Amino acid sequence: MKKIAYLETTNKRLIQEHQSKDNHIANLERKLHKIGDAAEQRDWLLDELTKKITMIGEIRTDLLKRERLSAIGELSSRLAHDMRNPLSIILNTIDLIKMKHQDSLNPDVKNLFLMVDRATSRMAFQLDEVLNFVRSAPLEFEKKSLRDIITSSLYRIVIPDDIKIIKPTIDAEIDCDPRKLEAIFSNLVMNGIQAMNNQGTLTIRIFDDEQHVTIEVEDEGPGIPEKLTKKIFDPLFTTKSRGTGLGLATVKNMVEQHSGHVHFRQNPTVFSITLPRIQHKQTVSIP
Repeated sequence: MKKIAYLETTNKRLIQEHQSKDNHIANLERKLHKIGDAAEQRDWLLDELTKKITMIGEIRTDLLKRERLSAIGELSSRLAHDMRNPLSIILNTIDLIKMKHQDSLNPDVKNLFLMVDRATSRMAFQLDEVLNFVRSAPLEFEKKSLRDIITSSLYRIVIPDDIKIIKPTIDAEIDCDPRKLEAIFSNLVMNGIQAMNNQGTLTIRIFDDEQHVTIEVEDEGPGIPEKLTKKIFDPLFTTKSRGTGLGLATVKNMVEQHSGHVHFRQNPTVFSITLPRIQHKQTVSIP
């Protein structure tokens, strides 16, 4: 009987020790699970911290870039304003000479005047690019014909004899700032002309639906290298030896002011602008 009692006692003790070990193992497993959760949380926090640090770095870089652009913009604005007056005097003087002596000018002199016209027009266009980029005047919305705005924009630039412009066959009226849209279309047409090396056909199309209009400007130029396409709307980026690098950046800025979007595609080269027909929030500035 003593042996049976001893065995029962021993068995109970072993069962208790086994249960204790099971409980200990269960506690260890729970702790390991918590450690695993903590490790996952740590990894998530490290990942989020890395993202935030990267974001802060990008914001800092963007702020430094904006500060530099602001300083460049202020200086450029002053220079542009100072240069416009003498440039206007040159243009007006040439026009007066041509008007007074039109019959007596020989072909060689007329060609020289034409060269001066083109050079001064190019300078005026580049000054407009600078001023359009640095000015932040509110938009003045009006309901206007897109074809009229496009036609007016073509008068702002000198179109070479070997360039053919195909205007849109349809029209659409939208709420817009016509002066800003003229600057947009002038920029895109000038880009197309320069891309074709002053020779070729440039086509402007309008697509209209109930809520939006899309304007496409297509040229026959060789296009832009694929590695540079992501930079074309960046301020100060240009592939031209005499470009300001502000034209397409200004286009993008003005289109976005109109709550629109600008896109670029190749083969053929097409710049596409989509604008809302109606501006729901209209801001009028005092001239």
